Amino acid sequence: RPAVSTRRRTPTSEHDVFLSHSSVDRRRAATLGRALAAQGVRVWIDDTNIRFGRLLGRELQDAIRSSRRVVLLWSAAASRSPWVTIEWLTALTADRLVVPCQLDDTPLPPCLGNALRVDLTRWRPSTVARLAAQLRDPTSAGAEFTAAIRGESADLAHAVRRIADRQAAALGLLGADARGAARANREADRALAAARRRWPLDVEVLNLAGYQAKNDFLVEQWDAVQAGRWPRKHPALDAARLAFVECLGVDPTNPSALNGLANVLFFQREHAAARWFNAAALERAAEQGTPYPDAQTDARLFALPTDGG
Repeated sequence: RPAVSTRRRTPTSEHDVFLSHSSVDRRRAATLGRALAAQGVRVWIDDTNIRFGRLLGRELQDAIRSSRRVVLLWSAAASRSPWVTIEWLTALTADRLVVPCQLDDTPLPPCLGNALRVDLTRWRPSTVARLAAQLRDPTSAGAEFTAAIRGESADLAHAVRRIADRQAAALGLLGADARGAARANREADRALAAARRRWPLDVEVLNLAGYQAKNDFLVEQWDAVQAGRWPRKHPALDAARLAFVECLGVDPTNPSALNGLANVLFFQREHAAARWFNAAALERAAEQGTPYPDAQTDARLFALPTDGG
């Protein structure tokens, strides 16, 4: 008889689905997991909500890799959950099909917005039965993400280059000229603010906003970073992570945003997650035929011994 696996046992064989959910929706997730298992679906679900403070440990990586699809229980709570966010992004970078199941009317991430979703706002056995049949069928499709289509005017391209150049200048001065780094960082911030007013929805401007928040953290905390004693929790890191996640919610194949998220997760001491998204950045860059030396440098840094995260 099919069973619902939990995080107490690392999966050793392929599962039909990994069930991603917010802890707020734990009971509804458990109910769905049992219903799917009763209909022959092999389900992996973390129903203990004990993740030891980690967003993506090795066990969750293995669980997602060993599952053919990810069922995403989507709700207002899920949209705010860093765990759920990391799980569905991990699924997409692992080329796993995502099946969104909506528990309320919270909009899905844009890259999943055109997906055929399952309405679980009301419990209907017939809906669950159809979902189970789809999940059992190895040939049926889940919800692949919608590729982003981006246009770039000459003005926008110039603004992006200008911001990126100033961000690079600020980083280049760190450690040698603290005042100069801070001044260049303020210039980058002003250029970014102007771009966000003019192109508030552009994905590359949003990506640069993530890097700007990360740089704000580095400029402020450089001495602590050099000493390996930086704060794990910091508003700038939270802002950077949210910006990169929003960018990846539009285009989950963006190597720069993937590696930006990896950097933020590293500074938040989410080392397993940092290594995952850094590897994804390198893989996507290779697929696109674009060298990414900065991500390669980060890969060597992230491979150094850590505290086990």
